Amino acid sequence: MSVRPPTPSDFKAWEQLWQGYCDFYEESVPPVVTENTWARLLDEESPLFCFLAADENRNVVGFTNCVVHAGTWSKRDMCYLEDLFVAPEARGKGGGRALIEAVVDKARTRGWQRVYWQTKRDNDTARALYEKITAASDWVIYEVSTRRLDPKPHSRHVIKP
Repeated sequence: MSVRPPTPSDFKAWEQLWQGYCDFYEESVPPVVTENTWARLLDEESPLFCFLAADENRNVVGFTNCVVHAGTWSKRDMCYLEDLFVAPEARGKGGGRALIEAVVDKARTRGWQRVYWQTKRDNDTARALYEKITAASDWVIYEVSTRRLDPKPHSRHVIKP
């Protein structure tokens, strides 16, 4: 499994995986948002970046999308690994681990304070991998959607452009 940054010609492969990721989490992301995300992932001035995992035939089988941001407890930036997905048929072959390691390597090279991510509590497959890399944090995440007033936990929502 190899890992590399994306090129403009990778859009269709990334988009297909992105749709699989959205389907997995039962999310609906409008095409205009998907296209905007892709453009920002390719823009070196954007705080977003991406890595792609490719199999031995150079087929793109996974991705990770990340956001670099400042924090309040350090002068160094940190990296939120926002999305990670490996095609079901490619799982168990080291793609997920390779993607995370590429992000951590970039963070070390750039001097970022830390890399962090989250997953759904019941995503046992992802959590099994993550537990091999690091321990789960003691922190609990709270989330309020700005698209609605209902602060109740939600399992599905539609992202609007």
